[in-house]
Amino acid sequence: MDIRQLRIVIKAKHFDRTARFYGEVLGLPRLQSWEREDARGALFQAGSAVVEVIGRPRTEGASGWDETYDYQGPQQKMVLSLVVPSAEQAYQALHLRDKNIPGGLRDGDDGTRVFQTHDPDGVVILFREAEARH
Repeated sequence: MDIRQLRIVIKAKHFDRTARFYGEVLGLPRLQSWEREDARGALFQAGSAVVEVIGRPRTEGASGWDETYDYQGPQQKMVLSLVVPSAEQAYQALHLRDKNIPGGLRDGDDGTRVFQTHDPDGVVILFREAEARH
């Protein structure tokens, strides 16, 4: 098996809000965006993986986007764990971009420092330091 990329796909309840969170609040580089008749989406680089945010296309005669795109809350099912040099620096960087970022710093079960928050759809995002503090 020759796996070329790990891609995490998130079906956003509110595409614009979720794409803004990954691009502007988390500061992940946007690799690509598209809008077709059947879907719209965006790819964001997350280390060696890619986060793909997808949403419903614009519908004729509707005011805005149809935001009921097969959404089933992932709150209990998934955690995006991002390994960073410093959880505290990740927290400070996100707080500068969005003063209302939920969550906070804590010690992880393995002795590392972590910062836990969530995206607008409830997906838990954990910034975990690469190594435990001594």
